[in-house]
Amino acid sequence: MMDISSEGLQTLAAVVREGTFDAAAETLHVTPSAVSQRMKALEAAVGRVLVQRTKPARATPDGEVLLRLAAQWDLLRLEAAADLTGKPETHHEDSRDTPRMHLPIATNADSMSIWLLPVVAEIQRRHPVAVEILRDDESHSTGFLRAGQAVGAVTSDPRPVRGCSVLPIGAMRYLPVASVEFIETWLPDGLRASDLGRAPMVAFDRKDTIQFDLLGRLTRRHVDPPTTYVPASAEYHRAVELGVGWGAVPASQIQPALDAGTVKTLGSRHVDVQLFWQYWKLESPIINDLTDLVQTAAGEVLY
Repeated sequence: MMDISSEGLQTLAAVVREGTFDAAAETLHVTPSAVSQRMKALEAAVGRVLVQRTKPARATPDGEVLLRLAAQWDLLRLEAAADLTGKPETHHEDSRDTPRMHLPIATNADSMSIWLLPVVAEIQRRHPVAVEILRDDESHSTGFLRAGQAVGAVTSDPRPVRGCSVLPIGAMRYLPVASVEFIETWLPDGLRASDLGRAPMVAFDRKDTIQFDLLGRLTRRHVDPPTTYVPASAEYHRAVELGVGWGAVPASQIQPALDAGTVKTLGSRHVDVQLFWQYWKLESPIINDLTDLVQTAAGEVLY
């Protein structure tokens, strides 16, 4: 049976977070030799190499499993301590002085901009937590779960990360739109492949493939238009409205501009990106509440 100590988990997390054994030793207030001995003991206990001795140090796939365990242990330990000591309840104590637990979650930019921030506000009202939002493309956000850096992630990947549960929360619908002036200038004869191949396009970043998915549906040909990158949700939407290029914008976000007539859709095609909430498989009141809030908020916006 594996003997995994909390001291070993704490040391592993410090090594990966700080990048070197020396830096980890400084944060743990021990010697570099002690860090090395703890890591050797932990690796001997599990029979696996847990850290790549590079600069910076990186967790192996097996090390990532224990990084998640280390983060989960910290959360459960802090929740248990709060239950044992109780929360400030009398008028003599100020609830604002309650220490707040670090609660990291991962998401894509559009979810953060459109529906996730009210979840952050509510979970911080209900529990003494301080949320950190880790942003990445929806197809890559589970990387934070694998590395033990997030307790949950909004993702388009339905394959469960080890130790996590998966909950479908709906689809984000993206519409291809452009300003009226842009359409008159670049696409006066409709959605011809030759015109779409030279008309400027706006993408979020180089991981963003939604526009190319739509191009394939609109033209059934491979075209490679000049692309402007705007890596922020609200600013992306604004860039399309200003005529920087055409782009795929969440339907709920672009509807006011469609109603006002400042932009128009390019044809009747759209792309639905199915989203999931992946979260630690723990009996944690905080994670349970967070999951309920995510499911409710997403259900009000997503298809």
